[in-house]
Amino acid sequence: MLLELDGLPRPIAFVGCDDVARHLRRVMRGCRMREDGTRSLYALLITVEKSPRGFRLASPWRARPAGYDNRVDTVCGIIVDLIKGVIAAEPSLLCLHCAAVEFNRRLVVFPSHYKAGKSLLAVGLAAAGLRIFADDVLPIDGCGNRGVAPGFLPRLRLPLPDDSDRALTDYVDEYATLRNRRYLYVDVGDAGLAPRGATAPIGAFVLLRREDGAKASLTPVKQSEMLKRVVLRNFAHDVRSAELVERLHGLVATAGCYRLRYSHLGDAVDLLERAFDDWPEPQAARPVTSTTGPVTGRRGRLARTAGITERRVDDEMFLIDGHGEAIYHLNATSAAIWRLLAEPMNRKAVVEALRRAFPDVAARRIGRDVGAVLDDLTKRRLIGGGPALKKRR
Repeated sequence: MLLELDGLPRPIAFVGCDDVARHLRRVMRGCRMREDGTRSLYALLITVEKSPRGFRLASPWRARPAGYDNRVDTVCGIIVDLIKGVIAAEPSLLCLHCAAVEFNRRLVVFPSHYKAGKSLLAVGLAAAGLRIFADDVLPIDGCGNRGVAPGFLPRLRLPLPDDSDRALTDYVDEYATLRNRRYLYVDVGDAGLAPRGATAPIGAFVLLRREDGAKASLTPVKQSEMLKRVVLRNFAHDVRSAELVERLHGLVATAGCYRLRYSHLGDAVDLLERAFDDWPEPQAARPVTSTTGPVTGRRGRLARTAGITERRVDDEMFLIDGHGEAIYHLNATSAAIWRLLAEPMNRKAVVEALRRAFPDVAARRIGRDVGAVLDDLTKRRLIGGGPALKKRR
Protein backbone atom coordinates (compact mmCIF):
# COMPACT_ATOMS: atom_id res chain seq x y z
CA MET A 1 0.00 0.00 0.00
CA LEU A 2 1.21 3.50 -0.88
CA LEU A 3 -0.14 6.49 1.03
CA GLU A 4 0.14 10.04 -0.30
CA LEU A 5 -0.12 12.84 2.27
CA ASP A 6 -0.96 16.44 1.46
CA GLY A 7 2.09 18.68 1.61
CA LEU A 8 4.64 15.91 1.10
CA PRO A 9 6.16 15.32 -2.35
CA ARG A 10 6.45 11.53 -2.18
CA PRO A 11 4.35 8.71 -0.70
CA ILE A 12 4.86 6.28 2.15
CA ALA A 13 5.04 2.59 1.23
CA PHE A 14 3.71 -0.11 3.55
CA VAL A 15 5.01 -3.50 2.45
CA GLY A 16 3.17 -6.39 4.06
CA CYS A 17 1.89 -4.21 6.91
CA ASP A 18 -1.30 -2.43 5.87
CA ASP A 19 -2.38 -2.54 9.52
CA VAL A 20 0.41 -0.05 10.38
CA ALA A 21 -1.04 2.33 7.80
CA ARG A 22 -4.44 2.01 9.46
CA HIS A 23 -2.88 2.77 12.85
CA LEU A 24 -1.22 5.88 11.37
CA ARG A 25 -4.58 7.07 10.10
CA ARG A 26 -6.01 6.79 13.62
CA VAL A 27 -3.54 9.29 15.08
CA MET A 28 -3.74 11.92 12.32
CA ARG A 29 -6.37 14.64 11.94
CA GLY A 30 -7.09 16.94 9.03
CA CYS A 31 -4.77 15.18 6.59
CA ARG A 32 -6.06 13.64 3.38
CA MET A 33 -4.34 10.32 2.79
CA ARG A 34 -4.78 8.81 -0.66
CA GLU A 35 -4.12 5.14 -1.27
CA ASP A 36 -2.16 4.45 -4.43
CA GLY A 37 -0.65 1.18 -5.53
CA THR A 38 0.78 2.28 -8.87
CA ARG A 39 3.76 4.50 -8.12
CA SER A 40 7.33 3.40 -8.60
CA LEU A 41 9.08 2.21 -5.44
CA TYR A 42 12.00 4.44 -6.45
CA ALA A 43 9.96 7.57 -5.64
CA LEU A 44 9.22 6.85 -1.99
CA LEU A 45 9.63 9.17 0.98
CA ILE A 46 9.35 6.52 3.71
CA THR A 47 9.25 2.73 3.47
CA VAL A 48 7.75 0.54 6.18
CA GLU A 49 7.90 -3.21 5.73
CA LYS A 50 7.17 -6.30 7.75
CA SER A 51 10.30 -8.10 8.88
CA PRO A 52 10.96 -11.38 10.73
CA ARG A 53 11.50 -9.41 13.97
CA GLY A 54 8.70 -6.88 13.56
CA PHE A 55 8.89 -3.85 11.28
CA ARG A 56 11.62 -2.05 9.35
CA LEU A 57 11.50 1.72 8.68
CA ALA A 58 13.68 3.47 6.13
CA SER A 59 13.76 7.16 5.17
CA PRO A 60 16.21 9.81 3.89
CA TRP A 61 16.75 11.02 7.49
CA ARG A 62 18.10 7.74 8.82
CA ALA A 63 21.64 6.56 8.19
CA ARG A 64 20.35 3.00 8.36
CA PRO A 65 16.84 1.50 8.62
CA ALA A 66 15.32 1.36 12.10
CA GLY A 67 13.77 -1.79 13.50
CA TYR A 68 10.67 -1.93 15.73
CA ASP A 69 9.05 -4.92 17.36
CA ASN A 70 5.49 -3.53 17.54
CA ARG A 71 3.07 -1.35 15.57
CA VAL A 72 2.79 1.55 18.02
CA ASP A 73 6.54 2.18 18.14
CA THR A 74 6.57 1.94 14.34
CA VAL A 75 3.88 4.64 14.12
CA CYS A 76 5.93 6.82 16.49
CA GLY A 77 8.95 6.41 14.20
CA ILE A 78 6.91 7.30 11.10
CA ILE A 79 5.65 10.49 12.77
CA VAL A 80 9.22 11.57 13.59
CA ASP A 81 10.16 11.19 9.93
CA LEU A 82 6.98 12.89 8.72
CA ILE A 83 7.87 15.98 10.77
CA LYS A 84 11.30 15.98 9.15
CA GLY A 85 9.62 15.63 5.76
CA VAL A 86 7.42 18.66 6.47
CA ILE A 87 10.47 20.74 7.41
CA ALA A 88 12.35 19.58 4.31
CA ALA A 89 9.39 20.49 2.09
CA GLU A 90 9.09 23.96 3.72
CA PRO A 91 12.64 25.16 4.55
CA SER A 92 11.37 28.49 5.89
CA LEU A 93 9.58 26.80 8.79
CA LEU A 94 10.95 27.01 12.29
CA CYS A 95 10.18 23.96 14.41
CA LEU A 96 10.15 23.86 18.21
CA HIS A 97 10.12 20.96 20.64
CA CYS A 98 7.16 22.09 22.69
CA ALA A 99 3.50 21.71 23.43
CA ALA A 100 1.05 24.38 22.27
CA VAL A 101 -2.55 24.91 23.34
CA GLU A 102 -5.03 27.48 22.05
CA PHE A 103 -6.52 30.03 24.45
CA ASN A 104 -8.86 32.63 22.96
CA ARG A 105 -7.50 32.23 19.41
CA ARG A 106 -3.85 32.54 20.50
CA LEU A 107 -1.33 29.88 21.39
CA VAL A 108 0.36 29.34 24.71
CA VAL A 109 3.58 27.51 23.89
CA PHE A 110 5.37 25.29 26.43
CA PRO A 111 9.00 24.92 25.25
CA SER A 112 10.28 22.14 27.46
CA HIS A 113 12.89 19.41 27.48
CA TYR A 114 12.35 15.67 27.25
CA LYS A 115 10.09 14.23 30.01
CA ALA A 116 9.10 17.67 31.31
CA GLY A 117 5.39 16.82 31.38
CA LYS A 118 4.29 19.01 28.47
CA SER A 119 2.20 16.27 26.79
CA LEU A 120 0.41 15.41 30.02
CA LEU A 121 -0.35 19.08 30.62
CA ALA A 122 -1.66 19.45 27.06
CA VAL A 123 -4.00 16.49 27.55
CA GLY A 124 -5.17 17.97 30.87
CA LEU A 125 -5.99 21.23 29.08
CA ALA A 126 -7.84 19.32 26.34
CA ALA A 127 -9.87 17.56 29.04
CA ALA A 128 -10.80 21.06 30.30
CA GLY A 129 -12.20 21.97 26.88
CA LEU A 130 -9.20 23.66 25.22
CA ARG A 131 -7.69 22.77 21.85
CA ILE A 132 -4.23 21.23 21.44
CA PHE A 133 -2.12 22.44 18.54
CA ALA A 134 0.88 20.27 19.38
CA ASP A 135 2.10 18.14 22.26
CA ASP A 136 5.70 17.62 21.13
CA VAL A 137 6.59 19.51 17.94
CA LEU A 138 5.21 22.82 16.62
CA PRO A 139 6.15 24.17 13.18
CA ILE A 140 6.10 27.98 12.94
CA ASP A 141 5.42 29.61 9.58
CA GLY A 142 8.14 31.51 7.79
CA CYS A 143 6.15 34.71 7.33
CA GLY A 144 5.07 35.60 10.84
CA ASN A 145 4.42 34.32 14.31
CA ARG A 146 1.80 31.67 13.62
CA GLY A 147 2.08 28.11 14.85
CA VAL A 148 1.02 25.40 12.40
CA ALA A 149 -0.78 22.34 13.74
CA PRO A 150 0.90 19.07 12.63
CA GLY A 151 -2.36 17.19 13.26
CA PHE A 152 -1.13 14.30 15.46
CA LEU A 153 -2.98 13.06 18.53
CA PRO A 154 -1.11 13.69 21.81
CA ARG A 155 1.08 10.83 22.99
CA LEU A 156 1.65 10.10 26.67
CA ARG A 157 4.53 8.16 28.14
CA LEU A 158 3.55 5.24 30.38
CA PRO A 159 3.11 4.72 33.19
CA LEU A 160 1.42 7.97 34.14
CA PRO A 161 2.83 9.65 37.28
CA ASP A 162 1.64 8.04 40.50
CA ASP A 163 0.17 11.35 41.70
CA SER A 164 -1.85 12.00 38.52
CA ASP A 165 -5.25 13.55 39.14
CA ARG A 166 -8.09 11.04 39.16
CA ALA A 167 -10.11 13.13 36.72
CA LEU A 168 -7.22 13.07 34.25
CA THR A 169 -6.60 9.33 34.52
CA ASP A 170 -10.32 8.68 33.99
CA TYR A 171 -10.24 10.92 30.90
CA VAL A 172 -7.15 9.16 29.53
CA ASP A 173 -8.67 5.71 30.13
CA GLU A 174 -11.87 6.71 28.35
CA TYR A 175 -10.23 8.22 25.28
CA ALA A 176 -7.15 6.01 24.94
CA THR A 177 -6.59 4.71 21.43
CA LEU A 178 -3.26 3.18 20.31
CA ARG A 179 -1.08 1.98 23.16
CA ASN A 180 1.73 -0.36 24.12
CA ARG A 181 3.82 -0.71 27.26
CA ARG A 182 5.60 2.62 26.74
CA TYR A 183 3.20 4.94 24.93
CA LEU A 184 -0.47 5.79 24.72
CA TYR A 185 -2.20 8.03 22.18
CA VAL A 186 -5.24 9.92 23.48
CA ASP A 187 -8.10 10.66 21.07
CA VAL A 188 -9.10 14.11 22.30
CA GLY A 189 -11.62 14.43 19.45
CA ASP A 190 -12.03 17.07 16.78
CA ALA A 191 -12.81 19.74 19.39
CA GLY A 192 -9.66 18.93 21.36
CA LEU A 193 -7.12 18.80 18.50
CA ALA A 194 -6.42 21.37 15.80
CA PRO A 195 -6.40 19.66 12.37
CA ARG A 196 -3.23 19.51 10.33
CA GLY A 197 -2.46 22.87 8.75
CA ALA A 198 -4.57 25.01 11.12
CA THR A 199 -2.72 28.15 12.26
CA ALA A 200 -2.92 30.53 15.21
CA PRO A 201 -0.67 33.38 16.44
CA ILE A 202 1.65 32.77 19.38
CA GLY A 203 0.59 34.79 22.42
CA ALA A 204 2.78 33.45 25.23
CA PHE A 205 5.67 31.15 26.11
CA VAL A 206 5.52 29.28 29.42
CA LEU A 207 8.40 27.30 30.94
CA LEU A 208 7.39 24.31 33.06
CA ARG A 209 8.78 23.44 36.45
CA ARG A 210 7.01 20.69 38.35
CA GLU A 211 7.99 20.56 42.03
CA ASP A 212 6.57 18.35 44.76
CA GLY A 213 4.40 20.38 47.10
CA ALA A 214 4.65 23.59 45.07
CA LYS A 215 1.61 25.84 44.91
CA ALA A 216 0.65 26.59 41.32
CA SER A 217 2.11 29.96 40.29
CA LEU A 218 2.76 31.81 37.07
CA THR A 219 5.61 34.34 37.19
CA PRO A 220 7.21 36.54 34.50
CA VAL A 221 10.46 35.43 32.84
CA LYS A 222 13.01 37.71 31.21
CA GLN A 223 13.06 37.70 27.42
CA SER A 224 16.74 36.72 27.43
CA GLU A 225 16.07 33.55 29.41
CA MET A 226 13.14 32.59 27.18
CA LEU A 227 15.17 33.24 24.04
CA LYS A 228 17.87 30.85 25.29
CA ARG A 229 15.25 28.19 25.89
CA VAL A 230 13.52 28.47 22.52
CA VAL A 231 16.84 28.56 20.64
CA LEU A 232 17.72 25.24 22.30
CA ARG A 233 14.30 23.80 21.47
CA ASN A 234 14.51 24.67 17.76
CA PHE A 235 15.59 21.95 15.34
CA ALA A 236 14.93 23.45 11.88
CA HIS A 237 18.59 23.32 10.88
CA ASP A 238 18.14 24.80 7.40
CA VAL A 239 17.42 28.24 8.88
CA ARG A 240 20.63 30.25 9.23
CA SER A 241 21.58 31.23 12.76
CA ALA A 242 21.30 34.98 12.19
CA GLU A 243 17.78 34.61 10.81
CA LEU A 244 16.92 32.09 13.52
CA VAL A 245 17.81 34.45 16.37
CA GLU A 246 16.08 37.35 14.63
CA ARG A 247 12.86 35.41 14.18
CA LEU A 248 12.83 33.76 17.59
CA HIS A 249 13.59 37.03 19.32
CA GLY A 250 10.75 38.61 17.38
CA LEU A 251 8.42 35.91 18.71
CA VAL A 252 9.64 36.22 22.30
CA ALA A 253 9.60 40.03 22.24
CA THR A 254 5.94 40.20 21.19
CA ALA A 255 4.66 37.41 23.48
CA GLY A 256 4.22 37.05 27.20
CA CYS A 257 7.03 35.08 28.88
CA TYR A 258 6.30 33.13 32.06
CA ARG A 259 7.34 30.22 34.26
CA LEU A 260 4.70 27.84 35.61
CA ARG A 261 5.53 26.11 38.89
CA TYR A 262 3.13 23.45 40.04
CA SER A 263 2.77 20.15 41.80
CA HIS A 264 -0.74 18.97 40.89
CA LEU A 265 -1.76 19.04 37.23
CA GLY A 266 -5.33 20.08 38.02
CA ASP A 267 -4.09 23.21 39.81
CA ALA A 268 -1.87 24.07 36.83
CA VAL A 269 -4.78 23.70 34.40
CA ASP A 270 -7.03 25.91 36.55
CA LEU A 271 -4.33 28.57 36.87
CA LEU A 272 -3.64 28.66 33.11
CA GLU A 273 -7.34 28.95 32.36
CA ARG A 274 -7.66 31.91 34.72
CA ALA A 275 -4.47 33.58 33.51
CA PHE A 276 -5.27 33.41 29.80
CA ASP A 277 -9.04 33.66 29.89
CA ASP A 278 -8.88 37.39 29.10
CA TRP A 279 -5.22 38.17 28.57
CA PRO A 280 -4.05 41.60 27.40
CA GLU A 281 -2.18 42.14 24.18
CA PRO A 282 1.58 41.75 24.85
CA GLN A 283 3.78 44.76 24.19
CA ALA A 284 6.28 44.56 21.39
CA ALA A 285 9.94 45.14 22.17
CA ARG A 286 12.39 46.65 19.72
CA PRO A 287 15.27 44.27 18.93
CA VAL A 288 18.80 45.60 19.40
CA THR A 289 21.37 44.35 16.92
CA SER A 290 24.85 45.43 15.93
CA THR A 291 27.67 44.02 13.86
CA THR A 292 31.29 44.21 14.93
CA GLY A 293 33.94 45.74 12.74
CA PRO A 294 37.09 44.06 11.46
CA VAL A 295 39.94 42.83 13.63
CA THR A 296 42.31 45.71 14.28
CA GLY A 297 44.54 44.07 16.88
CA ARG A 298 48.20 45.04 16.82
CA ARG A 299 51.00 42.72 17.85
CA GLY A 300 50.03 40.70 20.92
CA ARG A 301 46.59 42.26 21.20
CA LEU A 302 43.18 40.61 20.96
CA ALA A 303 40.19 42.01 19.10
CA ARG A 304 36.79 40.94 17.91
CA THR A 305 36.58 38.97 14.70
CA ALA A 306 34.99 40.76 11.75
CA GLY A 307 31.33 40.18 10.98
CA ILE A 308 30.13 38.95 14.36
CA THR A 309 26.52 40.05 14.97
CA GLU A 310 25.41 40.95 18.49
CA ARG A 311 21.92 40.53 19.85
CA ARG A 312 21.33 42.10 23.26
CA VAL A 313 18.22 40.87 25.03
CA ASP A 314 17.54 42.33 28.46
CA ASP A 315 21.02 42.40 30.03
CA GLU A 316 22.34 39.31 28.25
CA MET A 317 24.16 38.94 24.96
CA PHE A 318 24.05 36.52 22.05
CA LEU A 319 26.63 36.40 19.25
CA ILE A 320 26.13 35.04 15.73
CA ASP A 321 29.18 34.17 13.67
CA GLY A 322 29.93 35.85 10.36
CA HIS A 323 28.66 32.87 8.38
CA GLY A 324 25.33 32.87 10.21
CA GLU A 325 25.75 29.22 11.15
CA ALA A 326 26.35 29.28 14.93
CA ILE A 327 24.88 31.04 17.97
CA TYR A 328 26.80 31.75 21.17
CA HIS A 329 25.37 32.90 24.49
CA LEU A 330 27.72 34.93 26.68
CA ASN A 331 27.45 34.78 30.45
CA ALA A 332 28.13 37.89 32.52
CA THR A 333 31.94 37.43 32.57
CA SER A 334 32.18 36.62 28.86
CA ALA A 335 29.97 39.59 27.98
CA ALA A 336 32.12 41.95 30.07
CA ILE A 337 35.27 40.77 28.30
CA TRP A 338 33.54 41.01 24.92
CA ARG A 339 32.63 44.64 25.66
CA LEU A 340 36.22 45.40 26.67
CA LEU A 341 37.47 44.03 23.36
CA ALA A 342 35.57 46.69 21.40
CA GLU A 343 39.09 48.16 21.36
CA PRO A 344 42.08 45.81 20.90
CA MET A 345 43.68 44.82 24.23
CA ASN A 346 46.23 42.27 25.39
CA ARG A 347 45.42 39.68 28.05
CA LYS A 348 47.13 41.58 30.83
CA ALA A 349 45.06 44.70 30.13
CA VAL A 350 41.84 42.67 30.19
CA VAL A 351 42.78 41.15 33.56
CA GLU A 352 43.68 44.54 35.00
CA ALA A 353 40.39 46.06 33.82
CA LEU A 354 38.38 43.32 35.52
CA ARG A 355 40.48 43.55 38.71
CA ARG A 356 39.57 47.24 38.96
CA ALA A 357 35.90 46.43 38.31
CA PHE A 358 35.82 43.62 40.93
CA PRO A 359 38.31 44.55 43.69
CA ASP A 360 36.79 42.06 46.15
CA VAL A 361 37.53 39.05 43.91
CA ALA A 362 40.92 37.34 44.25
CA ALA A 363 43.35 38.36 41.51
CA ARG A 364 44.28 34.73 40.86
CA ARG A 365 40.65 33.79 40.25
CA ILE A 366 40.15 36.73 37.87
CA GLY A 367 43.25 35.74 35.93
CA ARG A 368 42.09 32.14 35.68
CA ASP A 369 38.56 33.12 34.60
CA VAL A 370 39.79 35.63 32.02
CA GLY A 371 42.18 33.09 30.55
CA ALA A 372 39.42 30.50 30.21
CA VAL A 373 37.05 32.97 28.54
CA LEU A 374 39.67 34.30 26.12
CA ASP A 375 40.73 30.77 25.19
CA ASP A 376 37.09 29.83 24.56
CA LEU A 377 36.37 32.94 22.47
CA THR A 378 39.53 32.31 20.48
CA LYS A 379 38.67 28.65 19.93
CA ARG A 380 35.25 29.66 18.65
CA ARG A 381 36.90 32.25 16.36
CA LEU A 382 34.98 35.10 17.93
CA ILE A 383 38.20 36.97 18.69
CA GLY A 384 41.59 37.03 17.05
CA GLY A 385 44.93 38.77 17.39
CA GLY A 386 48.27 39.66 15.91
CA PRO A 387 51.52 37.65 15.44
CA ALA A 388 52.10 37.23 19.18
CA LEU A 389 48.85 35.33 19.56
CA LYS A 390 49.68 33.12 16.62
CA LYS A 391 53.08 32.37 18.11
CA ARG A 392 51.46 31.39 21.40
CA ARG A 393 49.34 28.79 19.56
